[in-house]
Amino acid sequence: MFGLDLVTAAGLLILAGNTAQCIVPQPPKININPVSAPIAYEFSLSSADLGKMKNDTVNPYAAGVDVTTGGLRHDRPVIRTAVEWGTMISPDRRTGCMWYNAITVTIELNPKIYIAREHEKNKTCRQAILEHEIRHVETDRAVMNQYALAIGTAVKQSVDSVGAMGPYNESELPSVQKRLVAHIQAAVDSQQLLLDQEMQRRQSLVDSLEEYERVSRICGSSP
Repeated sequence: MFGLDLVTAAGLLILAGNTAQCIVPQPPKININPVSAPIAYEFSLSSADLGKMKNDTVNPYAAGVDVTTGGLRHDRPVIRTAVEWGTMISPDRRTGCMWYNAITVTIELNPKIYIAREHEKNKTCRQAILEHEIRHVETDRAVMNQYALAIGTAVKQSVDSVGAMGPYNESELPSVQKRLVAHIQAAVDSQQLLLDQEMQRRQSLVDSLEEYERVSRICGSSP
């Protein structure tokens, strides 16, 4: 996992005479933090229990055929956005400016691997299933890192397009604040759908027909 820091072009904020000109006084800082917790494991559920759990990958077998490798990985990226802003109020308290100070986007994974309890005594089979599910987790992390950069770029472009906002009447600043947050959230949301789609595509490659059959052969031939 890595952190990504980006800055925007800086300027000055000035109040000249009776005319306020709102310009960003210092570069806003953008922090993109992908974070993955250690893998958690669960071995107490049955194959039937795992079959009832929803999986976001595509079954490579024909429709209606119920298959399982005896394992399941459960995870989905959670994206949290925090926005800090700066304000400046004119001496007469009638007008004010607002701008982004810092934006932090955290992409969090909490992977959990389930292996059916029926495989507890078959160590070779259990290891094959475990390795398969770890590949799913590694794929999650690779896609998350890929889209951390894309999210950072989208947020930076949004920040650059806004600059400082104002001058507004001081009473309007709370609504401006809400618009600043919504503007950043829209940039993050524009990438989250693409992230989810890429995650599903890459996970489907892990769950190929060949991979299912490979694990099935190991589990069928091992004592």
